[in-house]
Amino acid sequence: MSQIAYYRKLAFIIAILLAWPLEAKLLKPSKNSDEKEILIINGKRRLYYPIKDQNIHYAVQGPSRIEFISRYPVIRKKKKSHSFQYSIVIDSKDTVIVKHRYKVQRSIRSVQHPKHSYTYSGNYFINLDKGPHTIELLEDKDQKYPVLIRLITKEFESVGKKKKILTPMVHKNAVKLRTDNSTISYYECSPELPLQIEANGERTMRVMTRLQFSDIMGQEESYRLRISEGKKIIGTYYFSTERSSASEIEGRMDKVPGKWRSCEFTVPKGKHRYDLEVLDRDKVVLTRFILY
Repeated sequence: MSQIAYYRKLAFIIAILLAWPLEAKLLKPSKNSDEKEILIINGKRRLYYPIKDQNIHYAVQGPSRIEFISRYPVIRKKKKSHSFQYSIVIDSKDTVIVKHRYKVQRSIRSVQHPKHSYTYSGNYFINLDKGPHTIELLEDKDQKYPVLIRLITKEFESVGKKKKILTPMVHKNAVKLRTDNSTISYYECSPELPLQIEANGERTMRVMTRLQFSDIMGQEESYRLRISEGKKIIGTYYFSTERSSASEIEGRMDKVPGKWRSCEFTVPKGKHRYDLEVLDRDKVVLTRFILY
């Protein structure tokens, strides 16, 4: 084979690999992974781990987005909604209490516990920075049954050139952030001022966020966003950030933007309307919406 033909073939293979979608990967616990439960969901077998008193430990390499998919088991005759919760400890220092309330999803079956029913899934997301991280999951001892959990990790995809910047339906005037020689518009979101955004699928929505730091806040802070469509919760997203030394907010010299954090979700075919809420009292999050 000639060198020209070889490099053409190599370039073709690389192009295919770059165009291939990034697959979500199931994370397996690094500690206390002996006990498992297999649920049959839409004809597919899904592996879950019960959170018990031994706790569950994971070792994760960032940067990556971690999705926590949880369900709660109930006796089959129970029909109402059920509350459940568990705790996430990140790098042995940051603790997040995750609370959900969902109805029973009748179509799910368990291989190990055929007499149980299971709730719809609660989806919680955390972004991890570059480097090694540890995740520990703790049970709530007041619950009758252990929460079932599975962790999915996925690298962030490149937005590419075919992107569209979306504007919230009802909002204040855009907030201008200056970084180096560029100015970018963000939209303010707070518990008192939720945002609503319309998008057409099939595409991916990326939400860029920056926490607005005030004088009374520390160097590092965390915040949570909930994204829903009607009564359906798309996910609850947890972010940890720090003050940015390279950006500033025009007209708000007493405020400092945090380093940007992002989340993304799939927009199915058709027109959709999403609600974005900040779950932390007295915190303001600056947001930007990119559809690609």
